[in-house]
Amino acid sequence: MNKVLVVDNGSYTIKVGYSGEELPRKDKIYKSDQIFGLNEYFSYSPFSEGLLLDISMESDIWEYIFNKMNISPEELGILVTEPFLNPTSLQHSLFEVIFEQFGFNSAIVTNSPAISQFAFSPQLIPKIDQRIINPCYLILDCGYQCCFSVPLFQGSPIYKACRRLDIGGYHLDLALKNFLSFRQVDLSRNSLIVSKIKESCCYISKNFDSDINRPSQNKSDNLIEQIYQLPELKSNSKNSNYYFQECISPENTELLKLNDNLKLKLESEPNANYDSNGVIKLYSERIAVPELLFNPSNGGYNFAGIAEMVSESILSSPKHLQELLANNILIIGGSTKFRNFEARLNKELSSLLPSVWEIKTRCNQRPDFTTWMGGSIWGETNFSTFALSKSKYNEI
Repeated sequence: MNKVLVVDNGSYTIKVGYSGEELPRKDKIYKSDQIFGLNEYFSYSPFSEGLLLDISMESDIWEYIFNKMNISPEELGILVTEPFLNPTSLQHSLFEVIFEQFGFNSAIVTNSPAISQFAFSPQLIPKIDQRIINPCYLILDCGYQCCFSVPLFQGSPIYKACRRLDIGGYHLDLALKNFLSFRQVDLSRNSLIVSKIKESCCYISKNFDSDINRPSQNKSDNLIEQIYQLPELKSNSKNSNYYFQECISPENTELLKLNDNLKLKLESEPNANYDSNGVIKLYSERIAVPELLFNPSNGGYNFAGIAEMVSESILSSPKHLQELLANNILIIGGSTKFRNFEARLNKELSSLLPSVWEIKTRCNQRPDFTTWMGGSIWGETNFSTFALSKSKYNEI
């Protein structure tokens, strides 16, 4: 059998490697004709609101990656992920790029809920003596531009119960930019640094209302405070000083409508949050930013959080499957990497679902790699059975 290239085509990062491997290949590729430094980094994305809209830009990115990996597409099959509920026209565009531009010999285009389950061990049905595998699972996918809750029975989505929230890592980055701008540190034009600060410093609070008030109760209590060293700001650009001018990022007006209590909180904390050595101090934003996943209204969004989304998915499913779904919730996506995420989700679901149910969530050590890992495992044994060959594509 030919080798299978597995491509988890995410809206923030692309994970690429061969089926049967444990992890995708090299971590990061920065594509640019010239890179001066991280402080001058900016980006454009072929994705918008969770959909792959600029297929031309995406194919350029693929070409760069495939060249770096010395890939010969005509000798390979390819398994590519697409957004859940991707419009048919966009799916056709993917196949055109795969077969007509790159010339892969066979392909499967699928979505993360369909293959992520293979990165987890089977779950037994609770409260039953026989060793019967649970035929139900619910995928909670928290990505860069949106979150999905997808309940499945025997591998098939229960479409009437699928839910989506238009919030993700991108919106958290915008929130963090605006929090920092209140502190006279403007990184509105540097998404990469903001993402790194978010990943390094932010975490989910198990009790947000209590933790957000902790510094004001005791100024010597520094449990929520953290120092972050920014990259060295040596640059060939005459505009490099721009990044630390006092201004509020205009990218998302909704984020300027932050909860009044949080604004007062920011204004009441110490002002020495940035020094000439590129060191910034983070306070309540460490928990306020990821809190938007559970309480989007804190950022001016008019919808409920991910716990409510998951519970609504479960309760909208056929009644005889609901408890089985609650017992097998699989957490994936880069925006679930925050410390305490799983514990907080369990706590909130326990208050939203019947108390007699056994709620069980599972998350891999690298939830941002889970979809790729599932594709690697599944593609190793099942690819040839379900793949569309190039010759068959040409006949269609």
